[in-house]
Amino acid sequence: MTASRDGYEIRLPLPDAFTLDPSPTWAWLRQEAPVTRARTATGHPVWLVTRYADVKTVLSDPRFSRAAVVRPGAPFPAATPPRPGTLMALDPPEHSRLRALVSPTFTRRRVEQLRPWIRQLAEKYADQLLAAGEPADLVRWFARPFPLEVMCVILGVPDRQRDDLRRWTDVVYSLNAADAEPAGAAYDAMEDYFRDLVRAKRERLATPGVQPEDLLDELILARDGADRLSETELIGLSTSLLAAGHETTANQIGCFVVELLRDPARWERLRREPDLVPAAVEELLRFNRLSETGQLRIAVADVELSGQTIRTGEAVMASVGAANRDPERFDDPDTLRWDRKDNAHLTFGYGVHYCLGAHLARVELAEALLTLFDRLPAPRLAIPAEQIQWRRTVLRGPVEVPLYWSADAPGR
Repeated sequence: MTASRDGYEIRLPLPDAFTLDPSPTWAWLRQEAPVTRARTATGHPVWLVTRYADVKTVLSDPRFSRAAVVRPGAPFPAATPPRPGTLMALDPPEHSRLRALVSPTFTRRRVEQLRPWIRQLAEKYADQLLAAGEPADLVRWFARPFPLEVMCVILGVPDRQRDDLRRWTDVVYSLNAADAEPAGAAYDAMEDYFRDLVRAKRERLATPGVQPEDLLDELILARDGADRLSETELIGLSTSLLAAGHETTANQIGCFVVELLRDPARWERLRREPDLVPAAVEELLRFNRLSETGQLRIAVADVELSGQTIRTGEAVMASVGAANRDPERFDDPDTLRWDRKDNAHLTFGYGVHYCLGAHLARVELAEALLTLFDRLPAPRLAIPAEQIQWRRTVLRGPVEVPLYWSADAPGR
């Protein structure tokens, strides 16, 4: 079975993806073909799943495997396949073992202790945004460097190669099949960088009396002192934490600001009522699409979803963006509502693979908004929201968000 709409086969990303609003095809799929065959950007066949209940099942049911996506011959959605040794390519019990090594760093208590420092970083980059002059690009001066520095400090990555790390992750997440070679080279460069960093940190930790200072130090000790992870896992875990830990938040900051300034009354209300910001973060996480494709799994047993049998060995793409707009789960799903109750969106996943850094991301997003409300009381987009260009990568985000903020800037 291959579903089609308006005469075309379902292909990911959709032809009208990477725009401000979601493609109407997502609503059509939820209603007419909730489990249908599709192809990834690299041409691999998958089952595309779009209803909330089904997506939740794919994300949490052990019959859908993450580890299988890195096996030889498995389909992959981006220019380069994922690599072994990362949390995103493991199932329990291996996933549980690695997650236990890093989860203490990301507990709610530990993250809340970091909140004042995170706010200081947000203020630092807001000042740089203002110093850049109008119109200034929010993405360049604030949205991207802010969460990158957070993750680099937590991991213990020095600042001298942060620009390289940001550039490498851009290429690794490309959806363009023609980028396969540079994406693979970028992945190699990131792994080589972390091997060199681990080597240098090992030498420092071997000095008598030296104590671990960051998460990567702790992981090295877990590797060398207790053999709790392999060297491949150490490098894979480091690269994935750095890449996924900053890219997702950076993109969401840009998306949040565009959506709020699309209707300046939204910005003004949150600025005047900062107590609404935590609920607004949750609603914006639900409302904005983190990806124009979805999360990939491989069935390791036959499973039925919405009347369709997924056979063992078949690939499934779970569209979180479509699930988060499912009217069967959310009232008035296409409207932003700060008073939405029971906002159980799936942006951070569900089940054992629920995002390790979810609370860190929430704190970064909240502090980013609160800082911008303080520094930019009444900003506006320098171009219409509909003209914003979007990065064609696995993780959706704006290329640029040019802003005006002063009373005498054009358009006031």
